[in-house]
Amino acid sequence: MKIAVFGEATVSLGGQLVPRVPANFLRIIVYLLLENANHSVSRGKLSQILWSDTDQSHASMNLRQSLARIRKFQDQYGLSLIQGDATYVYLNLSQVKAELLRIDLLEYIELERKGDIESLMRMTELYTGDLLAQNEPQASDFDEWLDVKRVKLRDDLTTMLLRMIDRPVGVSIDEKRQCARKLVEIDPYQEVGYRALMQTASQLGLIAKVERTFRECAKKLRDDLDVDPEEETIELYQQLLPKLSPATTRGLIITQPALPITTRMEIQTPYAMRAASQIEQNRQVGLPRIMVLYLPHNASDPMEQLAASLVDDITIGLCRLRTLSVVAPYTSRRIVTDAPVDGFDGLKEQFGVHYAVDSKIVRRDGFCFLSVKLIDTETQEIVWAEKQKFDYVLPEQQYRQLSIRIILSVVSVIEKSELDRYNKLEQDPNAYYWYLMGKREIDKFDLPKLRQARQSFKNALTASPDFVPALSGIARTMQKEWLMLSRSEKGILLEGEQIAKRAAPADPDDERPLRELGTISMYLGKFEDSLQYFDQGESINPQHADLLADYSDALTHYGWLDQALEKIQQAIAHNPLAPDYYYWVGGGALHNLERHSEAVDLLEQMQNPRAAARLLAACYAMKGEKEKACEYKKQAMEDNPTFRIDDWIKGLGVRLPEQRQRYENSLREAGFQ
Repeated sequence: MKIAVFGEATVSLGGQLVPRVPANFLRIIVYLLLENANHSVSRGKLSQILWSDTDQSHASMNLRQSLARIRKFQDQYGLSLIQGDATYVYLNLSQVKAELLRIDLLEYIELERKGDIESLMRMTELYTGDLLAQNEPQASDFDEWLDVKRVKLRDDLTTMLLRMIDRPVGVSIDEKRQCARKLVEIDPYQEVGYRALMQTASQLGLIAKVERTFRECAKKLRDDLDVDPEEETIELYQQLLPKLSPATTRGLIITQPALPITTRMEIQTPYAMRAASQIEQNRQVGLPRIMVLYLPHNASDPMEQLAASLVDDITIGLCRLRTLSVVAPYTSRRIVTDAPVDGFDGLKEQFGVHYAVDSKIVRRDGFCFLSVKLIDTETQEIVWAEKQKFDYVLPEQQYRQLSIRIILSVVSVIEKSELDRYNKLEQDPNAYYWYLMGKREIDKFDLPKLRQARQSFKNALTASPDFVPALSGIARTMQKEWLMLSRSEKGILLEGEQIAKRAAPADPDDERPLRELGTISMYLGKFEDSLQYFDQGESINPQHADLLADYSDALTHYGWLDQALEKIQQAIAHNPLAPDYYYWVGGGALHNLERHSEAVDLLEQMQNPRAAARLLAACYAMKGEKEKACEYKKQAMEDNPTFRIDDWIKGLGVRLPEQRQRYENSLREAGFQ
């Protein structure tokens, strides 16, 4: 049995809450634990503090009746905790010593005496809020006594947290981060906690979190106290601000990702790499090798120079995708300028290149165009071509979108070509082939197809045990299957988490395992871990639109709705022809912000709005448009006739109770039961 007196005081047995706990049962436990070291007090003193508003005889009678109810309750559950004789009431801790009973406050007191960082970490887990936070005042001396003890416990814990944050040695960055987060949770106006979070985020390379933490601090102070952050907080933010500027850190993000996640999240060591080098590993996996060529007419022409920079950006973007083996830009330039090879056959023979991207500037009718062709070096066939208007006065955002569009098009065409090649030649499938087979099925909302995709990814691992894209794919199928099975047992999520943890250190430059870990952690209710994973994934590849969309979903579940909306807008900017999922995530954030008209506008951009029928019904209901709400409610119930609000709310993984309540209210307003 477990007795919890911090936060929402409860008694539980086997994970189930025990009903009808006597009113004074928990009050007496708390008083006996904190008032005397021997956990004993006279009946007269106990009765007077609990019923100080009446005379001694009535107080004694009330105590007798209360102890009788407690004895009956304890007998029912086999407890012998609160005992008494003619003179004293005391705690019998024999069941605690035998580990048959746990009391969070008793464990907390014992840990506090130790005072080390490990004990403090456990104390932060136990301290879920003030003592007996739900205690209803009885106009007695006990209420005043409880207020004093609450303040002392809170202040003592705050002091310990501050001491650990300031300790120069013996406390890890992650432990300091946890201390700072608890400090903010206990006292959201304590700026030391926010400053420590910003410092640790910077040290861990979690670039986005530095800015997000400062915004959280400033918003809390302005909304609640109408004041700005302290000068010390602002100055620290300004010191760290250069790290947040894309113009100054773009190269840093690409070449110097955050500290390996193994230092923070206990990710297991991967299997040894079977190949001696990454190139050999790519060859064994079967990754197609690609070279991006840029053929200038006049190297001193500013337009030619701009195009060359864009092509370098495309090459780096292809490298980040990790499912192609890419020849570095320097070698590509040398081939074009100093060491020409004998056509595309030469590229295949000398450098093992399967595909060449042939790009150049073309001028016609007074306009400048960037011509890009993807050539199969074996057949010398042009498998894809595109010509885009190119002008140095275009805004930077359009160059970025052009780069992303070319990258996605090239990858999509190569994947299709490789599948066709395997199917035509019937050659022995390798890891890359099986990866493509799984990738083809993974986005379908169909359980048999999802499991088929997982088997394909497993086949890829048979060919190459450390192929990170396949490991990430397996983890993704597991979290998607959990969703499709209506959030049943979490065993499959935990299994997916372990696979993603195996994948993450195998390739520290691949953000996909971090994306899966972020999503799975969100569903497991580990919200802090979820945001940490997404922070690090974004620092590795800040233009991965799908990762940004999932990040937005995690921020929504955490309750940081403005940041969630900002993140989904970034995702849509990177992927303008976005899948329905993006609009669904954005609509959820807007619904929580109670911007229901905007939510409806976004959700109805989905190709299949019916998939979000429940959310649309809720939004229309909150707008007062009952007819539309009824229409979407009908669609939602046709697709899921067993839906019940109470069951759905239990599995809703959101951090803030008020957010859960908001969902429930809007669904009931829409007519759901």
